[in-house]
Amino acid sequence: MFLIDRRPMKRRKIVKGFIMLSLILGFASLPAMMSGAPVHTGSGDQKEARVSKTEKKRLARKDRALSVLREYLPRYADILEAEMVKFEDAFFSAGSLLPIKAQYDVRSPFANPFMRLQLMQVISDWLGTRYRYGGRSKDGVDCSGFTARVMTEALDKDFTGSSRTQAARFTPITDTDSLQFGDLIFFTGTSRRSNRIGHVGIFLGNGVFAHSSTSIGVTFNHITDGYYTRRFRFGGRFTNNPASDADRAGVYAHP
Repeated sequence: MFLIDRRPMKRRKIVKGFIMLSLILGFASLPAMMSGAPVHTGSGDQKEARVSKTEKKRLARKDRALSVLREYLPRYADILEAEMVKFEDAFFSAGSLLPIKAQYDVRSPFANPFMRLQLMQVISDWLGTRYRYGGRSKDGVDCSGFTARVMTEALDKDFTGSSRTQAARFTPITDTDSLQFGDLIFFTGTSRRSNRIGHVGIFLGNGVFAHSSTSIGVTFNHITDGYYTRRFRFGGRFTNNPASDADRAGVYAHP
């Protein structure tokens, strides 16, 4: 009587099973491959879903911001909601679309309607960006990172530093009624016991300012919203030329 060693046969059956399984999976994906359709492995779909979810959140934050602008500065909202602003239209109507008061400080670079239009367009590019402490990119930005990036691009001059560093470069404008388009506005931090600067935004007019909020990201708020009124410290103004009349508030001290 011969004893048959069945272990090699068992191994052959396992190998054969793997081959059959591979063939079955290959035939299952063959129609998609022949049609040119991508064969999804699952990981790509999950990544795409995450990207889509992130983009949806950004768009929701942007819509929320535009609703604030629509309430207080509807002309500005019209510009940001337009798909494209034609140069010819901007050339002839920027002044009326982005109006300024008759007593506007003409030393400000934003006395120029094109500069006002440019600032709004740069802010629009950042709307909906999430807040990230220490962030300086559209993956996430904090308040001083936002004002630094926006003003650097809008003015074509380097402007950096924390909110406290930025605040130290200006002669304070302590009266909110004296604020004008393009001024920076500075606030204390969340601690009620401290008067140290802890937040900064860009004033647009009619009480509205753009900033990177810790809870919402880059958005618009009115200065009367929440605790902003009691946290307001002062504003600061960029000027084209050094001021000879130092008593006029808001002169940017160039480094």
